[in-house]
Amino acid sequence: MIVSVVQALLLVAGTITLLVLQRRQDRTLAVTFLLFAATIVTNVDPLYRWLDPLVGGFNLVTVVSDCLMVAGTSTLLWGVAKAVGADRRWLRNAIVVAFVVVGVVVIVAFTVLDKPPTTTTFMLDAGQHPAAVVYSIAQTVYLGVALGATGTICVLHLREARTTTDLVGLGVLVLGGVLGVVRMVVVVVMDLAHVLGSPATTRALSLPYDVTTPGAVICVSSGMLLLVIGHQVSRRRRSRRVERALHRLTPLHERVGTDNDYPSSDDPATRLSRVIVEINDGARRSRRTLSDAERAALTEAESALESV
Repeated sequence: MIVSVVQALLLVAGTITLLVLQRRQDRTLAVTFLLFAATIVTNVDPLYRWLDPLVGGFNLVTVVSDCLMVAGTSTLLWGVAKAVGADRRWLRNAIVVAFVVVGVVVIVAFTVLDKPPTTTTFMLDAGQHPAAVVYSIAQTVYLGVALGATGTICVLHLREARTTTDLVGLGVLVLGGVLGVVRMVVVVVMDLAHVLGSPATTRALSLPYDVTTPGAVICVSSGMLLLVIGHQVSRRRRSRRVERALHRLTPLHERVGTDNDYPSSDDPATRLSRVIVEINDGARRSRRTLSDAERAALTEAESALESV
């Protein structure tokens, strides 16, 4: 239970952090954190034992939280793809279709199996039913494939990391993807062993399951958070570089720049672009020769603009 509480605290804190950091931005990863947090929080044993009887007492909270985890994994895959520039329409469509199919299979399997009363060890208590195997394997395989795909996307974009935080975030997400795939194999074998009457196999795999399940959640959550923080750090660095370039070009602009009567703008990159244009226009019209230092300042400003 201690591990579940730690995961819940991490996810709740991460959700709040992402909602603050991603104001006025795409919040796909924040939604992912929110869904993961809801999944983990509702599975904290004392809360689960109190909550499930309120909705029927036959583990309805289990299927709801598992569906939330499937939804969270779907948004994770799409959010990471967007964060690294790998978002494609075919990928989005594949994620939506897979989510719907897995969701239907999970809900139908849960509906037809003989459900025990409220229990925090649902698969141990119901795993002898074939429908329970379908219920568990459907979501487990989807989670494993989605996390593996997330890790693969991150591996392909490691070279594009702009900051150390980006690089570490991508690396942690890759580790989370590996743990997710290992967990998928472990759970599938455990489910099949349970229904086939091989408790020794289930017991032997309990340690890998206990390690890979929280490990995958913690690594994926940490990686997402680091990725967003890395983007924020990179964006602020570029913004400061643009501001410095603007400040450095001000004397040159006052000396040779023309007034092209651009509309006012609060965006530093837009202002810098206009200043560069006006300096170049003024230098050409007046046929003034710029010093080496002034040309270096222009070059640095153009470089700062290209990094935005």
